[in-house]
Amino acid sequence: MRKILLTRYKVEVVGPQGKKASEYDVKSSIESVLLATGPNTEQKLSMVDLLRNARIAEKIKNSKDFILLEEAEFNVVKASFDAYKGFGQFEVELCRRIAQAEQVEVSEKGNP
Repeated sequence: MRKILLTRYKVEVVGPQGKKASEYDVKSSIESVLLATGPNTEQKLSMVDLLRNARIAEKIKNSKDFILLEEAEFNVVKASFDAYKGFGQFEVELCRRIAQAEQVEVSEKGNP
């Protein structure tokens, strides 16, 4: 399984009033990439792909600080990120969390 950290992180936005600290919404951003189509992505979703990606996005949205994804689910997320073109400076940490998602072993309760 793969563990993805879903907590928000701080970004510094420069606007007309100067620099302002803001929080980056990791869950919504992952959902946007999973469901993206159009000029910013090479991802082309069939109905089956869209429903699969939406199920994974919903699972992420309903999680707390992190999520454990089966390898097949993680591969869907990774493929969506690989296909997306248009990341910027605020997405460096987001992409790092996907690219470097920790592989964890999970065993059933009571089993060594």
